[in-house]
Amino acid sequence: MSSKIVDRLGDSVTENIWEIRLQYFAFASILLGLKLWVINAYGNATPYWDQWDAEGANLYKPFKDGSLGISNLVAAHNEHRIFTTRILALILLTINKTWNPLLQMTVNAGLHIVTIMFAISLLARVIGRNYLPALFGFSIMLFCFPYAWENTLAGFQSQFYFVFLFGTAAIWLTVTHEPLSKKWWWGIVCSMLAFLSLASGIFALAASATINLIYFLLGLRKTKKQLIGIGILVVLFVLGFVLTPTLPQHEQLKATSFIQFYHALVATLGWPVSSNLFSAIVRNLPALIFAIVLLTKRPAASDKRWFVLAMVVWCVGQSISIARGRAVGSLSSRYLDLFAIGILINFVCLISLIRTRFPYRRKDMTLVICGWLAVIFISLTTYVNNKVRNDLDFKYTCSQQEELNTKNYLASGDFNNLKDKPFLYIPYPDAQRLAEILNMPEIRGILPNNIRPGLTPVSVESSPADAFIGNGYFPSVPKRPDTTWGSSNALGDKGMGKLVLKFTVPNNSRLEIPFAGYPLGEGMKIEVEQDGKLSPIELAADPRESWGYGYARVKKGPFSIHVTDASLKYWTAVGLPTVKWQGRLDRLTDKVLAKYYLFFILGLVIVIYLFTYNGFGREKLNESA
Repeated sequence: MSSKIVDRLGDSVTENIWEIRLQYFAFASILLGLKLWVINAYGNATPYWDQWDAEGANLYKPFKDGSLGISNLVAAHNEHRIFTTRILALILLTINKTWNPLLQMTVNAGLHIVTIMFAISLLARVIGRNYLPALFGFSIMLFCFPYAWENTLAGFQSQFYFVFLFGTAAIWLTVTHEPLSKKWWWGIVCSMLAFLSLASGIFALAASATINLIYFLLGLRKTKKQLIGIGILVVLFVLGFVLTPTLPQHEQLKATSFIQFYHALVATLGWPVSSNLFSAIVRNLPALIFAIVLLTKRPAASDKRWFVLAMVVWCVGQSISIARGRAVGSLSSRYLDLFAIGILINFVCLISLIRTRFPYRRKDMTLVICGWLAVIFISLTTYVNNKVRNDLDFKYTCSQQEELNTKNYLASGDFNNLKDKPFLYIPYPDAQRLAEILNMPEIRGILPNNIRPGLTPVSVESSPADAFIGNGYFPSVPKRPDTTWGSSNALGDKGMGKLVLKFTVPNNSRLEIPFAGYPLGEGMKIEVEQDGKLSPIELAADPRESWGYGYARVKKGPFSIHVTDASLKYWTAVGLPTVKWQGRLDRLTDKVLAKYYLFFILGLVIVIYLFTYNGFGREKLNESA
């Protein structure tokens, strides 16, 4: 009989582990699908703003020319030392071989989700794994909104996820383990990586020092090692503060008075409810009560609720850092991912209070939870509807113009394509500096596909010589900045002849070839030739008086594009081909983004399965038993 009980318990444990894994997978899949949708709908592969200098000129260029050193990796970027972001960027460039911000955005989306799941796994250890569905459900609702779209739609924003990842790990290891133990020292390493992700990473040290000091003052862990540990945490915090760069040009963004700091702090603590003290109190009331209860009851240092209190301190530290250093624009989109963590921690505090303080009044407390949740999510929905939708549309419009102007400059070399443009119509604030970076050979060789100049022809042969001429297309066709040839010549659309463009490519490639006119009309041919074999170029329809794209696959080595006009009725024009997927992961990235809905559907199916299993499967199992 006992062996049957053991077997049954073993089956139950295995069952529970797989159920937990499915919960994690469903959460990741749903949230990834939502984030990929935002990237697919609004993302653009053109590098943006800080990427050109901090990533292109100061990282990729020295990496390509062999001069990259540790000083480049830990160099200041504004007020930060974004070592972890630079390492990730170099890894992706090494694997992909080209610069692809869409790939970076996709990887960052995964990094953000992994970081949230890591935090949830630790928080579940505090309040119990039975609350995992509640944590996942709340987090889906919290993080599904694209309020932090700047981080989602810029490839260079992983530092906000790294500071959360390493900061959370550092706090867990230094708060739940005794000072100077092996795992505590690993926490110190994680705290250093948090600082080397974002300047506010030093608040992981501050949070740990605060809780460890409380341990000592309350007599929960009053040892010599405890004092040494506190000293190390404080010294490292001060050292990090001293090593944080300051920029004279950013002084105007900082709080210049206590009143300005106060208003910025209240705004960050009150988001998304409102920017006043009452809203800040309402949003953070669970954490405030939790802190009072914990400090009053003084549980043992082994009680993992101290970790939650440390996370509360960390979240407040993030708000203080931004309110002080970015009082102007403290609610910028890129900071909202950090503020959202504070909302998650407040939710955990609420659950913990109900578990420990009100175990027999859960029905009454359900009303409290529902009221708090309603305030948070109504405010969040209102914020997204009033601001985020317009921001995303504006971002999309600007990105299209940035891509067009950058591509035109690269194709023509004409600086007029960059200078005197409306704000955000080029992807860098200084047109002259942008041109300098674009002209660097090391950068030219790794540019993203969407702005990469077309292949340079080895030779151009027109037969007869005046059959295909430069810009040989109707005046109504939009002018392209790159080199084009067309059969609309002095004879109009009655011109006939053949054009052969010869190229070479270093790898097997899929080509994207611009065409105008009527290349599919009777008597017209567009083909690619390689190794003596002619193959038709794929083109869905005649572009007519506009530009469309044909596609062809070629192997490494020389190839030719053959354009034949044997018609007195039609004309066609062709531009320089570009390699569609230059990088190793470019094609996979495009496919993943295009199939974003599959991730969402898969996660939803798993959720439905889990609900069905919990609702019916176990009842049937109990009945059969």
